[in-house]
Amino acid sequence: MTMEPQDVRLPTVSPIEPPMKLIAAGRLPVMAFVDAETERLLQESSVLLGRNQIVSGGVAKAIEYLSEQRSPHLLIVDISGIDLPLSKIQILADVCEPGTTVIAIGDHNDVALYRDLQEAGVANYIVKPLTRELLTKALTPKTNGSGDIGKASLKLGKMVSFIGARGGVGTTTLAANLAWHLANRQSRRVALVDLDLQHGDCALLFNVATTPGLRDALANPLRLDPLLLDRIMAQCDERLFLLGGEEPIHENVQFTASAMDTLFSVLRSQFHYVIVDVPRIPAPAYRRALEIADRRVIVVDQTMRSMRDAVRLAKMFGDGDDVQTEHRSIFIVNRTGEAGHHGLSLKEVYKVLQAQPTSTIPFLPSLMTPAAHHGTIAAKKRGKFADGVAAVALELSGRKRRRRWFSWRAN
Repeated sequence: MTMEPQDVRLPTVSPIEPPMKLIAAGRLPVMAFVDAETERLLQESSVLLGRNQIVSGGVAKAIEYLSEQRSPHLLIVDISGIDLPLSKIQILADVCEPGTTVIAIGDHNDVALYRDLQEAGVANYIVKPLTRELLTKALTPKTNGSGDIGKASLKLGKMVSFIGARGGVGTTTLAANLAWHLANRQSRRVALVDLDLQHGDCALLFNVATTPGLRDALANPLRLDPLLLDRIMAQCDERLFLLGGEEPIHENVQFTASAMDTLFSVLRSQFHYVIVDVPRIPAPAYRRALEIADRRVIVVDQTMRSMRDAVRLAKMFGDGDDVQTEHRSIFIVNRTGEAGHHGLSLKEVYKVLQAQPTSTIPFLPSLMTPAAHHGTIAAKKRGKFADGVAAVALELSGRKRRRRWFSWRAN
């Protein structure tokens, strides 16, 4: 079913230049991957003001470019002449950073395609032939009834929260190494958040200094935005960023559960993955960091104490209580073999957990002890530990191996 071009209603789109306080460092407000005629109309329509970039080419060029470079806040992309435009948009969604608003330009005046593109996260679809007035109308900022700018984006990042069934099972080590793996083996943009603001060890594992500011930001969550977080995050490498603290140990550090909602809402709009190391502190804020996660990773070892508390943690969130309940908790058995014949067997561990662990990682003191002492990442070295971390990454992302930009992964 088709309809005349003039009947296509243009939905509300994001502003061509978001307020400066919402522009994270390194991201352009606008990029356009279009043909020469559309480029001319964009320049004549006077809507691309300030920092922006126009690149000759369509969606394939956008996929190639954005697989290596940071995504803009607003992306205009031409899907004309593509046999499977929805498939290309899905691939584009895989390479784009969360929080990117996409406007597609095409030559298929099809209601079904329009709806499919919207379901995939495209904010607007403009049908050729284009005019200066049509582009201006589509790209001019509009607000919804509440006065806020309407926005649709391709996706949000995935939040994964780690917690140990007991202390000393290697939770921080696994969270940090998974974050490194996702950033370096899968080329994802990753935020690692250490919520233990007084005793956290994530910074030590990367041999970086934390930047002060997270405690104050959580105390005043209305101040939380991408620009503030960009200032208080430490950069571990090209795609991996650390958010933590080193507050005085004699002070009572507290923040609210609602501050967790705000913090992770902003982070998920900027990163493909948000990996959270949650301390074993019975407070509402830390529980909230586990409740809102897309996946909870419970780290256990081969002790009865660990088994008991792992089951209690899973039951606290209702996992397995009902057949309709989504199983969002997964288990990692870490440091297997450490207790020798005094520990529970893996068969006994599986029976107690009533679940197949996502990964079992052997006790490797010759690898892990030097890595902890020297601030190096153990997952860099190929072997059983790296394989165990890769298994967790597979469960979370669905990737069997590092893929080229043109490969499609269901997220």
